[in-house]
Amino acid sequence: MTDIIGQLNEYNPEVIITDACDIICEICPNNIDGKCTSGQKAGNIDRRCLEIYGISSNSKISWKKLKALANDRIISENRLKEVCGDCQWADICTGKI
Repeated sequence: MTDIIGQLNEYNPEVIITDACDIICEICPNNIDGKCTSGQKAGNIDRRCLEIYGISSNSKISWKKLKALANDRIISENRLKEVCGDCQWADICTGKI
């Protein structure tokens, strides 16, 4: 994840937003044949983010713009708990945008 975030920050590519397993999920042990075995947890988080950002799945957006949306609409508004619920990684996101 650190390598992926580093590359995104360095190159600011246009990313395609998805609410399914993507390249970030590739090495996750819960990704079995492109399906998340953690139930709907990750998909629910993805859908809440898309709703808050006002964008839809399969939209294209620059990495920096996506980071700004996350910071402005979730982190700065103290909505991380609302969006991520009891995600075991939620604390990692605080202050990382």
